[in-house]
Amino acid sequence: MYELYDKNGNQIGYRMTKRIKNEDGKYDVLTARSKTSEKDCRKKLDDMVKEYYQLQEKKKSGGVFSEMKLKDYADNWYHLNIEKANCTQKNKYMYKNIVYNHIIEHLGSIKLCNLTEDDCQRFINEYAGWSKAFASKVRMVLRRILTKAEKQELIKTNVAKDIVLPTVYENKHRPITDDERRMILETIPNHYAGTMVLTMLCCGLRPIEIRRMKWDWIDFENAILTVGKSKTEAGTGRKIPIPPVLLDALKEHKAKELNNEYVFVKYEKHTRMDDNAFYQSWKNFVKEMDLANGAHLYRNQVKNSIIAPDFEPYLLRHTFCTDCQAAGVPINVAKEWMGHSDISVTAKIYTHMVDEVFEQNRMRMAQYAVTKSQQVESLTATN
Repeated sequence: MYELYDKNGNQIGYRMTKRIKNEDGKYDVLTARSKTSEKDCRKKLDDMVKEYYQLQEKKKSGGVFSEMKLKDYADNWYHLNIEKANCTQKNKYMYKNIVYNHIIEHLGSIKLCNLTEDDCQRFINEYAGWSKAFASKVRMVLRRILTKAEKQELIKTNVAKDIVLPTVYENKHRPITDDERRMILETIPNHYAGTMVLTMLCCGLRPIEIRRMKWDWIDFENAILTVGKSKTEAGTGRKIPIPPVLLDALKEHKAKELNNEYVFVKYEKHTRMDDNAFYQSWKNFVKEMDLANGAHLYRNQVKNSIIAPDFEPYLLRHTFCTDCQAAGVPINVAKEWMGHSDISVTAKIYTHMVDEVFEQNRMRMAQYAVTKSQQVESLTATN
């Protein structure tokens, strides 16, 4: 029991504290205060201790309650509502990834009853610069979890209901600019994700293919990459030529012996890369590229960024396709290398004419006009 006094020496209340050892071997501290009497303070502490043990019993019984942490509630929600649901494995993986690698990772330590709208808004703000599609999915899953908690009367209202997306990019892909290509190529040699980025640029792989990429996909002798498993049937099994600059980089990467099965792995653990690890590697690469070209850090935040807001991994795949066009690769061949199921998809990218292609075809038309004129003049002279 502690008696509380103000700076003038007048008693203003009482305080009592109790330490209880939890299942983790650590101590939970309960503190009661009262301005009226020692008896009132002791009663408040007794009520707190009683409530504490009731909560522990609820945890052991596996029930849900408002004082439980969001990580436990989200885990319970996933197993009950998604794991055995009648939906595709792709959707189940999407939910699992968002629940465990995003929501629990950022908000898991907060109690349900203490979660605020500001907590949720700060969380979704972390996805500034990500694709609108993915950020919307994260928000949707968080809302679904808290809607269930609201229905169970564990929270008064769904605090994620009104959160808004930060600045995100629309899925309108474009090829990278020459300056962006320069910055990428300058950053690649000194960054741990450099070979991963170079592979996307030189072979047009999707992010999911990068994460699944295995060493047995690569034929080093013939410089051919065979995609083992893609997100589509058309993408699986396709063969892509490996240019010399990438082949050398992959050989150096293999010599590091980070993982005997997967080519690109998590930065520290060297285990198979998941969606979160991929985007963290990408964001770190872009950050280093930004800093090397004039941006600076303030309180660990990039200031005066020169990177375009829509600069994201799929631009490299789009660029690979336009590079095929610039190099004169027939559209039907590019379709196979890209893993498109329909040539119309490839055609949409090929219609984004790059300067090299315009110049090549301008020269062809000019030469054709000259040749045609000579043929006409020859016919006129003969007549």
